[in-house]
Amino acid sequence: MGDDSEWIKLPTDQKCEHKVWKARLSGYEEALKLFQRIKDEKSPEWGKYLGLIKKFVTDSNVVAQLKGLEAALVFIENAHVAGKTAGEVVSGVVTKVFNQPKARAKELGTDICLMYMEIEKAEVVQDELLKGLDNKNPKIVSTVCHLKRHHCI
Repeated sequence: MGDDSEWIKLPTDQKCEHKVWKARLSGYEEALKLFQRIKDEKSPEWGKYLGLIKKFVTDSNVVAQLKGLEAALVFIENAHVAGKTAGEVVSGVVTKVFNQPKARAKELGTDICLMYMEIEKAEVVQDELLKGLDNKNPKIVSTVCHLKRHHCI
């Protein structure tokens, strides 16, 4: 079992970047619990995840990605630094989430976009969603148009 489970001992942020999808899933689950426990929106703990949040939403494994989306949403809802991630995360949502067949992924992606708007990053969200209209994938364009109908853009 050696190499396969070595990741278990890693810190949460390192699990989130691991090459093994089960390690990333575990990391996202731990991050979600951590994000729910942090009561101070200005805690330095948030900063550790600034560069990782895009990876949460763009994970190549669908199961891990769903947990990553949940964790990303809680991060955006609670971290004072979340606004810094708006462009890259929404771009990731548009290209890697809105084309998913899973309704739950699209729902979480939409919630993430709406949460960024709530924390006053509407212009960034709008720009990324409008870029999505140029996409060749009809699922992405359809989801972006759905958001447009709900006056998000």
